[in-house]
Amino acid sequence: MNEMEEKSYQIMDLIKKKVEKFCTDWSIKAILNNENQIRFSENQIDINKNWNEIKFILFLSHRRRTLDIAINDLRPEPIEKALQNCEKLLKIAKLNINYKKMPEGPFNYKSLNIYDANVVNLDENAVDLIVDATEAALNEGASRVAGSFFHGYTQVIQSNSLGLKGSYKKTALNFRIRAFAEDMYATGEAISCSTHLDHGFSAINAGKEAGMICKQAVGGKKGKPGIYNIIIYPKVSTELQAPTPSIALNKYTQKMGLAWLVGKNEGDKIANDIISVWDDGTIDYGLASSPYDDELVPTKKSLLIDNGKIHQFFTNTSLSKKDQESTGNAGITVPIPTNTVFSTGDYTLKELIEISDKPTLLITSTWYTRYQSYAPPGALSSLPKDGMFMIKNNGNELDPVRELRINSNHFHMLEHTVALGKDLKQVSTWLGTNPVFAPYMLIEDIKMTTGTK
Repeated sequence: MNEMEEKSYQIMDLIKKKVEKFCTDWSIKAILNNENQIRFSENQIDINKNWNEIKFILFLSHRRRTLDIAINDLRPEPIEKALQNCEKLLKIAKLNINYKKMPEGPFNYKSLNIYDANVVNLDENAVDLIVDATEAALNEGASRVAGSFFHGYTQVIQSNSLGLKGSYKKTALNFRIRAFAEDMYATGEAISCSTHLDHGFSAINAGKEAGMICKQAVGGKKGKPGIYNIIIYPKVSTELQAPTPSIALNKYTQKMGLAWLVGKNEGDKIANDIISVWDDGTIDYGLASSPYDDELVPTKKSLLIDNGKIHQFFTNTSLSKKDQESTGNAGITVPIPTNTVFSTGDYTLKELIEISDKPTLLITSTWYTRYQSYAPPGALSSLPKDGMFMIKNNGNELDPVRELRINSNHFHMLEHTVALGKDLKQVSTWLGTNPVFAPYMLIEDIKMTTGTK
């Protein structure tokens, strides 16, 4: 046991003794983070930072009056004062109708491939990865690059009032690179992320992809508004396709009427038959995978959309029906998604391009996704930013186009997804809510508009 672990257990014991005096239910989670960020631009390293911290996340309840608190100041006096304030707040808090109880257990936890000692010991080799990715992008035709690289490890130690305990370690790699040509509007972006250096992660391949897209985007012209088929890269799904399973299929969101599946129930059709989606907190190398959730319930692979129909909503213990178990997605009060995993199809990217028989745009990236309304059907717009191409001659020509915006809604996009790529890629973007495993997707009849004359 290292010094940080020992300190965490000591503080956890201190907090436990305090909260047992005024709480009927409680959960204490210690998070030990060692995270690194390298930011680069103009082909050079700008910033190389490290954060090494311990924080505690507490869920406290007194007869269904609840509160959540994060404690970052770990000196005894601030902890004591924070817990005194918690005791006072619980006495005047309203009943939380969304909280019923803590799960009783006991549970068995799976061993997952989410920790890589090579990531922990990456050190200066992280800079070498950025240098190699930069060189790869420049070799593909980029003139300069920028981006960021987050890497590090986390340890979680947890216990609750029913005697459940758990501890696990995980690592994370998230590399993002954006390549620029001399043509200031010609850019390409790529992402590579995983928990392991040797499984699903390659900074060099990300550099190559960004550089290639950037070079192909040179000389782009303004596109014409109209109705198009679109083929989207996996990372575009984080904003266009994943929000339905990761946000709208949250039991809390449905109960509160906060998203576009209001009025929809299990068995209702919301997507093309080829679409199935899971929330999978157990998938190896998943950035959001873990042995258990915030209630210390084992994480699961939960089918959310089954051949286009709602199979279930992901939930926690309190929001589960009488005959339903938690899907392992606590948040104790509000369920949270883990890894959103889409089904695959039979096509390579080249084959998707070939089978689209209408005017088709290849979209590699989107930014600035904005909702007109969260009410049904989830109307939104999204701006393709890095590399958008009009497909010609069955994909033998890719003409770069610009200044078009996607205007659609979640129902339409899921219902009009007519073909899927055969391979999944893990992506995690700054606008996405959670990691997503998605294939290339062919979506029909998408309205493209322009904001300029």
